[in-house]
Amino acid sequence: MRNELRRVMRDELRLVVDACSSYSSWRLSERGVAVRRARKSLKRFRAALDLARLGIDPSDHEALRVSARDLGRRLSPLRDRDVVHELLQRLEKEASTSRRREAVRLAGILLAASRPEIMLRDHRNEETIVAEVGEEAGLLVDRVEATRLEGVDRSVVLDRIERMWARARSRFHDAVAKDDTEWIHESRKRVIRLQLGLQPLVTIEESEMPRLVKRLRKCADAFGDDHDLAILRDLVEEHGEQAGDREVVRRVQAEIGQRRSVLQQDGRRRGVEALRPSPGDARRQMKRWWDGIALR
Repeated sequence: MRNELRRVMRDELRLVVDACSSYSSWRLSERGVAVRRARKSLKRFRAALDLARLGIDPSDHEALRVSARDLGRRLSPLRDRDVVHELLQRLEKEASTSRRREAVRLAGILLAASRPEIMLRDHRNEETIVAEVGEEAGLLVDRVEATRLEGVDRSVVLDRIERMWARARSRFHDAVAKDDTEWIHESRKRVIRLQLGLQPLVTIEESEMPRLVKRLRKCADAFGDDHDLAILRDLVEEHGEQAGDREVVRRVQAEIGQRRSVLQQDGRRRGVEALRPSPGDARRQMKRWWDGIALR
């Protein structure tokens, strides 16, 4: 188990290095893809590290966790800018009325005028950030190789999964689901941690992704899209009001609100379905699946 988790962490970091160094600098779309690939691999690395948390020296775990988190944060502004562009394009293309479509187009113009750092890009600076993240991820590989994992076994991993399951499930079954961004944001984080925590086990066994992991991912995706739309709504409200175009703001907010309502309902439904078993039952189910794979 410990060797397999080390391999998963090492491979994810190498994917970060590869993503940050293999794209053509003059192809902007490739850089956007590279940033997303690197951020996903860093999240998977942190998930695998979290599975081993109870079997690693606390100071070693914290040092690796913080290093990976900081690399992800350096890439986040690049990803967020791409998201704003993509959301505006999708909203304009799929708007439910022609007036809302025109409002979305005008909102993009307003944002470009009031927040040029969102709509414009410093390509040289972005290339530097991506390159530095790739180099530092390579150094993390060596630190992972030197980390002692003797205390990591299957029991440690299952204990951690059970705890993550309980924290995610409480958002849908024990707590009252309030219709606010903060509730959704926290629920999304817990579901993502659980989904990514289960993913390394699937990778270790080289099996198809269980339906459970797919359900959690779809729940997290719905809440993630909702989160991005909330960011766009706030940007439009702040800078649209400053420009004095309240009607544009109202129409864009109506379009965003309609889409967010659907995404929130979908995310809650998928979360309830996926997290229906108790934490203890989920642990036993995962152990049976794991044992069955090992016997094949």
